[in-house]
Amino acid sequence: MRADATRLVAALGAIEMSLVRRDPVAGPLLAQAVRAADGVLPEVASLRAALQIVRTVDLGGDTSADRAARKVAQALCRQAAQAAQAAAMVGGTV
Repeated sequence: MRADATRLVAALGAIEMSLVRRDPVAGPLLAQAVRAADGVLPEVASLRAALQIVRTVDLGGDTSADRAARKVAQALCRQAAQAAQAAAMVGGTV
């Protein structure tokens, strides 16, 4: 379980950076992270919400709505990364 949580932390960091770079790979990476988080995190609703946001906005867009959506998705990924870090430290789900 600890190794799964550690891998999830790394994946979420990469996703957050892809959102900052406006990289379209953020969507597929986030979909993989949602699947990987099942069983590692107690709830994956925040990651599912981030995935929904990423799928509905233009990641390369420069409108205020696109920028705001990317920031919200980043914040949700960061929250999930913190939960995964906690799971990695205690060796199980938190």
